Amino acid sequence: AADLESLDSIVEQTDFMPFDPTVKRTEATLREKATGNTFRTTKGAPQVILGLINNDAVAKAVELDVQSLGQRGIRSLAVARTNDHGEWVMLGLLTFLDPPRSDTMKTIADAKAYGVAVKMVTGDHLLIAKETARRLDMGDNILASDGLPVLDPETKQKPENLAKRHGEHILAAEGFAEVYPEHKYLIVECLREMGYKVGMTGDGVNDAPALKRADVGIAVEGSTDAARLSADIVL
Repeated sequence: AADLESLDSIVEQTDFMPFDPTVKRTEATLREKATGNTFRTTKGAPQVILGLINNDAVAKAVELDVQSLGQRGIRSLAVARTNDHGEWVMLGLLTFLDPPRSDTMKTIADAKAYGVAVKMVTGDHLLIAKETARRLDMGDNILASDGLPVLDPETKQKPENLAKRHGEHILAAEGFAEVYPEHKYLIVECLREMGYKVGMTGDGVNDAPALKRADVGIAVEGSTDAARLSADIVL
């Protein structure tokens, strides 16, 4: 909807940070051609952008909006920019629908009929994950990423006694939301340590480690090259 070409005469982009699944936002630095003033803009997961905002009233209002949208299955991204003092100011929410494919519910039901337990592992907001799981009859035990194992910050190795410490938690849940790439990898590794054969589907660079570690890594249609190279099967 925006007239992007007209913006070229007003501002120029001097720096850009592409989307990073471990940061869950993207950022650009812009310079106003008329004044030479610079400012930054960012777009990403609402909970991440709110972490930049130092305004409790705005944060509370945004959280209520995100919750209201999420309960209806509407996804949202937050947008913010810096002011003249370099402080982040919330601009608003971008909303969009990303419903499951029409055949997804039957695919999951067929998998369960064949004895395959299906878990949702997503970086989406918890409310979106729960609503999606409800629509797909995947259960309501969808948890946030709190309590999931993480890699050692120095060695980047998996934690000791992974299955013993986290196996029961991971096995009992029907899905996890707001996860990071390392969570996906360690969920797969934990279930494998417990003796399960694990299949993993994914499409992005952030899915590649888990796809490679799974017994059956499945890159879905439209996957990145990294996901395809890491997978056993490409749909």
